[in-house]
Formats: sequence, C-alpha cells, structure tokens
Amino acid sequence: MSELSRVVVFATGKGGTGKTSCAANVAGLAAQAGMKTLLIDLDSQANLGYDLGYADSPAADNGKYLVKTLFNGEQSLAPVLEAVRPNLDVIPGGSELDELEEIVLARQRRGLEGRTILRDALRGIEDDYALIIIDTPPSRRSALVQLALAAARWIVIPTKSDRASIKGLSVLAEQVVAIREVNPEIDVLGAVLFGMGSAATVRRRFAAEDVRTVLGDSTLLFESIIRHAEAAADDGREKGKLIYELAEVVHNAEPYWKALKEGRSQSRIAGSAPALAEDYVLLTDELLKRIGAAEEAEATQNQAATA
Repeated sequence: MSELSRVVVFATGKGGTGKTSCAANVAGLAAQAGMKTLLIDLDSQANLGYDLGYADSPAADNGKYLVKTLFNGEQSLAPVLEAVRPNLDVIPGGSELDELEEIVLARQRRGLEGRTILRDALRGIEDDYALIIIDTPPSRRSALVQLALAAARWIVIPTKSDRASIKGLSVLAEQVVAIREVNPEIDVLGAVLFGMGSAATVRRRFAAEDVRTVLGDSTLLFESIIRHAEAAADDGREKGKLIYELAEVVHNAEPYWKALKEGRSQSRIAGSAPALAEDYVLLTDELLKRIGAAEEAEATQNQAATA
C-alpha cells in the first residue's frame, strides 16, 4: 500500500458538475462517521468556505498558508482550520493560489519538476488522517490540478451526462494518464453523475456507455447519483451548512402554524434536502467501500507475492 493511499481528489474537466459540492459533503459525512479527515482546497474560487461556513472566518487566509508552505518546500502541511466539523480539518484555498500556479509553471520552465510539491508536503501528515480529500479548480490545464493528481491515490470525477461534460471527462482521463510519469499509483475510483433526475434510468444507461468508452470500464460509474436539487444546494451554500445538516433542520422544523399563530415569519429550508442528503450518504458509502475493496485486494496480492 502506498504512503498516500487515502488521498482522494475530486476533479473534472469542466465546471458546473458538482465537484466542490461532492468534495465538501463526502468529507463531512466521512468525518461524521468517525474518520479523521483533512480537506484541502486547491480552488482559487474557495467555494468550500461557503459550503462549510468558514468563508468569513479571519483564519480563512485565501490560500496564503498553502502557497507559503509549498513554495518553501521545507516542512509538512498542517491544518489551518481545525475541527470545522468534528473530525474535519481544512486547509483553505482562495485567490492567493494564483501565485502557486505561477510557482509551479516557473519551475517547469526551468526544467524542474514542480508537480510533486504537494505530494512531498503531505508525507509528514498522512498518518494523522484516515482520509485526505482535495478539491480542485475546474480548469482543464491548471497547474493546480496537476499538483492534486500528482499527490492522489484515487480520483473521483463528478460529471453530468451532456456531451460537453463527457468531453471534459475525456480530457481529465488524458491528464491522469500523463501524470503517471510522476505518480504511477494514481487510479480512477469512479465517476459520479451529478444533477440528474433520480429516475433518469435511460440517461444513466447512456452515461454508463460513455464512461466505458472514455475510461474503458462502465463499472467505474458509481451506482449513486446526485440528483438535481438546486434549492437545497443554494440553501446549503447560503447558510454554510452541508446537505445532511440541512436535512436535520428539515426533520426538526417547527410546524407552519406555530409561527403564524405567534405572528412572525418562519425561515424554511428546501424540502428536497433530505433526499439529496441520502444521495450523498450513498455516494460516500460506495466510495469508501471501493477504497476498502481495493486495499483488501492489494493486501492479498502482496501476501501472495511474499508467500
């Protein structure tokens, strides 16, 4: 098993396919289940801060710590925001990451290998976490995506079923092949359909065929589907809550009549939150089971090789 065997990168070749939402909710649910989790934001848009509610925190440094640490290359990373949720630490991103992109590109122009600096900085803390999740920018050619892929054991690809998204999937698959020259251990854990109707079985069948064409194996498409629930997603980002937390608010909501009787307005949460939360729970469970099965198979192979 590799040193960074529990580093999972969420990446896409196209924006608007749910990458950040999936990263935030999977990380939150894994932490809620008792897994010590580190979430790293490599996106200059820093939308994870809105999903997790720390965007306005003074400690959310727009990626300054991440840039400084990787630039110096002399120490391991450490969490900037600890216990954002129980068992969940965060290294935030933001506009400062534009400088990190320039650092990586400058090293490459000088003939140096700049893509492995994140992987090197993770090696001192990998034993502190059961899971490390990295969110990435949507840009196809971003040097920050290359940093994440060079550090990853697994990549998860949120995608929609339209032609442009499948093309983005193809571009990302090419990036994964290219990064193997510095990270031969990386592999695709799966692609997850995002923003679909829960009963869209025909579209899912077509998407499975597209995944088979692009990735060579239709089983890489997760069974779990993240449904289209724009109101719940907007509520979550506005309130700084993950979807399962919104679902808990819905379940515990006071009756409409009570606010009316007391002559006050009532703040309501989108009723689609519980169903969407279930989608994320199923995705997280399937993702963790795939990692567990792969690790089990690898351990069996290693035992057979040494027997």
